[in-house]
Amino acid sequence: MEIQTVKKVEIHQVGDFLEKTMKSVFPYPLSEASKKDITEMDTLFLEKEKATFLAAFKDGKVVGTIAVRPYDDRFATLKNRYEIQTTCEIVKCYVDQDLRREGIGSALFSHIEQYCKEAGYKTMYLHTQKFFPGGLSFWQKKEFTIILDELDAMETVHLEKVIL
Repeated sequence: MEIQTVKKVEIHQVGDFLEKTMKSVFPYPLSEASKKDITEMDTLFLEKEKATFLAAFKDGKVVGTIAVRPYDDRFATLKNRYEIQTTCEIVKCYVDQDLRREGIGSALFSHIEQYCKEAGYKTMYLHTQKFFPGGLSFWQKKEFTIILDELDAMETVHLEKVIL
């Protein structure tokens, strides 16, 4: 398995993986923001400062993804909680359902955590949904702390980790 920054020529392949994987775990249609992360991956992640998009490839096939970007203070329930210049948001962490629990997600996270350190981030933020298979427990094993459980229909849980 090889983990690398997504190249422009790989955006379509990575986007297809994301769309298929996200549709398999989300019980509702993908949001416009999620679609935009895929269709505008180059400008939102690949060309943006302090942002990147990684993919795991096995035999030329995408088997996992993870991305990071500067946190934008978009959640009203978390307004002004973070120092914007030193906080990032981890997004689009997905692993092929047939290859879960084989270390792909952990390897992707290890790479993105190193990127975050090198980029000067001090806090990693993410949110997940309780219905994601293994999602919440995965992040807790990576030493993320729950800061807010929305107790909403989307089962949204917000987490953070201080980078040491």
